[in-house]
Amino acid sequence: MPKGNNISNSIKINLSEEIFALDGNIRFVGLVNKEGEVIEGGFRKGIEPLLNQNEEQDMYLQSLSNINFFQSFSEKFGRLDYLVIRLERITMMTFPLNDKILCISTSSQSNTDKIRYEIINLLKNDKSIK
Repeated sequence: MPKGNNISNSIKINLSEEIFALDGNIRFVGLVNKEGEVIEGGFRKGIEPLLNQNEEQDMYLQSLSNINFFQSFSEKFGRLDYLVIRLERITMMTFPLNDKILCISTSSQSNTDKIRYEIINLLKNDKSIK
């Protein structure tokens, strides 16, 4: 169940809705906290998760770990903007947002470059998540 106050919830839910509106192949949009819990967002209506709840949380914890790992090299490589993992059935995109991450999954048929570009623009223009 999403946590937080109503004002920030409505802002993040609106962001989730904006991201879902970008492409019908987006399966999941979720804001994940440092414990690996989805605190906002979820699966697109009608989409069934491919993993059980424990597997999902493990995947989010691994995504957090990946973000933290690559951020540790930011002094040498520059700021981490996002990570993309392409699998046979889905593509996962992970964007660092302060102490949280924004996780997106799309079907393998999606144009991930276009979706990624549009998400980056949304994040740059959304003052509520700075």
